[in-house]
Formats: sequence, structure tokens, C-alpha cells
Amino acid sequence: MYYYFKIKILRKNMSIFKKTSTIFFISLVSIFFVSCSSKTQDINEIAVTECTIAGAKAPLWACGNYSEENRFVAVGSAPMSKLGHDFSRREALANARTNLVNDIELEVKNRVESYMNSTGLKESESIERVVTMVSRQTSSMTLKESKQISSWENPNDNFIYILVAIPKANIEKTINSEVQKALDSLDKI
Repeated sequence: MYYYFKIKILRKNMSIFKKTSTIFFISLVSIFFVSCSSKTQDINEIAVTECTIAGAKAPLWACGNYSEENRFVAVGSAPMSKLGHDFSRREALANARTNLVNDIELEVKNRVESYMNSTGLKESESIERVVTMVSRQTSSMTLKESKQISSWENPNDNFIYILVAIPKANIEKTINSEVQKALDSLDKI
């Protein structure tokens, strides 16, 4: 009977520890993003001031060297098709959204791995489960909420380039809530 209560108390303490760790992680991630937003450019980083694609001067974002503080951005391209301009634009838009999803999934994976390692939950199976669960939700959201913010057509190679973006606040809110849901579901297993 003594061991039964001791185990019950240990389980309760572990549950409290996990919840406290989760709150700590979310706070840590929030502090990380707030502190990183005002970083100055590294001295070793080379500022790209010109962009040329297939011999044509292009906007800087078309070369993929573009970022914003408040939005995740990505570029997609597609050749001009015999099926028309709109078909090519949609293909480039789909490619840009795919690139955006991949960038966000990498962000999710890095955050989850960092959190799991910091709390001592280093099981790779658990990490992959959480990453998969969170990535599904953020991918779905990214596809729905991303917007085209610019386009450019290269006259030399007949490609269209599309820049898409989604606010970081939307993604971060979703990531935090989905990580919590995923961790809660792992606790139930």
C-alpha cells in the first residue's frame, strides 16, 4: 500500500514537472524570438545588393536572400506554360507555398528537439511524433493563410517568380498550441 501511494505521488510530481517544463519552454521560445528580433547583422554575413537570374536583373527576393522580421517568406518559380499565364502563376505559387511549408517544418523540428532535449525527453521516437503532429497543423495553416506579396517575370528565360508570406505571429501561436497538444497526447500514451 505504501508503494502504491509513493508511485501515485511520483506520477503526480512528474505531471507537474512536465507542465512546468512546457510553460518554461513556451516562455523560453517567446523570449528567444523577442531577443532575436533586434539582432544586428553579423560582420561575416555578406549583404546581397544585386540579384541576377539568367542574365536579367531581378528583385532581391527572387534570389532567395530575403527575410522579414514579422513574416515567414518564401519564393517559388515556374516556367511560362502553353497553358497560359494563370497556370504558370498557380504553379509558381504552389512551389512557393511548398518552400514556405518546408522552412516552417524545419523551424518546428528545431524547436521541438531543443525543448525535448532541454527537458530530458530525448527519445527520438517521441521527438518525431511531436514534430509530425505539429508540422501537419502548421502545414495546413500555411497553405490556407499564406498570401502572394510580389511577382516577377524573367524576360530572358520566361520564368515567373512568386514571393509568398505568412505572419510569424500566426505560425508561432499555432506551433505553441500544437506542441502543447502533442505533448499532452504523449503523456496519455
